[in-house]
Amino acid sequence: MAKGQAVHVYDKFMDLFPFEVKLWIGRNWYELISKLDGGFQMPFMNLGYAFLNPHDGRIDLSSEDEEHRYCIQLYHHVASAISWIGVDALELGSGRGGGAAYIAKQFKPKSYIGIDITASSVNFSNQRHSIEGLSFRQCDADNLPFENASFDVVISVEASGLWRNKERTFRDIAHVLKPNGYFLYTDMHRYGQIHIWRSQLVASGLRLVGEEDITPNVVRALTLDYERKCKLINQYIPRWFRRIFCEFAGMNGAGLATGTPRFGDRVYYSFVLRKDDVSKPAVLHE
Repeated sequence: MAKGQAVHVYDKFMDLFPFEVKLWIGRNWYELISKLDGGFQMPFMNLGYAFLNPHDGRIDLSSEDEEHRYCIQLYHHVASAISWIGVDALELGSGRGGGAAYIAKQFKPKSYIGIDITASSVNFSNQRHSIEGLSFRQCDADNLPFENASFDVVISVEASGLWRNKERTFRDIAHVLKPNGYFLYTDMHRYGQIHIWRSQLVASGLRLVGEEDITPNVVRALTLDYERKCKLINQYIPRWFRRIFCEFAGMNGAGLATGTPRFGDRVYYSFVLRKDDVSKPAVLHE
C-alpha cells in the first residue's frame, strides 16, 4: 500500500457522478455482492481494526468469528465505549449484519434494529443472523421512520458515505435518541476536512464526548487481512470484476494516510457523542 495513494480507483470513478447516481451505483453494488456471495461468506464489509501492539486488547472470539477478526474488532472498538446492557439500539447502514450480530451476542442490548437501503443486504442479514432481539429492516438513513426518543444508542460503522446530507442525518439521529443516549460513529474522511465533519456532528445538538484517529489501526488491519480478502475475491468474484472489488475492499490502502497525512489522503476517525438530558443539571465529568 503506497504512501500518498490519495484517491483510489473507486473514488475516481464515483467522483464522476452526481449524488443520486452514486447512490444508485452503491445500491446495485451491494445487490451484486449478494448475488455473488451465495455461500454467505461475507457477513462483514468494513475495512477492519487491528491493535498496534498485538498484545494489547485482543478479544476472544469463537472459531466461527475468528475468520472475521479484524472486521469484528472495528465494531468492538466502537461499541466498547459504553455499556449496552438493557438498551434499545439502532444501527444505520447495517450492511450484511455481521457487526450487529456480534454486538447482540457480545454486548447484550435489549433490542437492536439494523437498517440498510439495500434489500438484498437486509434479506441476507435476516437469513444469516437469528438472535433474540435482533432484526433488520430496509429503510434510508436520510429518512428515519422512528419516533423521537426511541433509542438509547445509535451506531454507524463505515456507512455514512452514501448519506445525502450528513448534517441533517446527524440532527435526525439526535431526535431519535433518548435523553442521555449515545451516538457511536466511525468512518473515513478526507484529511483537511475533519473540522467540517466535527462541526456537522456538534451542530446536531449532541455533545462530543470523545474522538480518536484510528487511521493507523485500520491501515494495519488492511495489511493483516489482505490474504483472507484475496482468497474470498478470487473464489467468488469473476476475473473481470476483481480489480474494482479489490479497491472497494481497501486492498490497495483505501487512500488512507500511512504516516503524516497529506492533502487528499483519507483519515479514519471514531466518535462518541451524547444527547444530554436538558431537564437535569449538566454533568461536568463522564
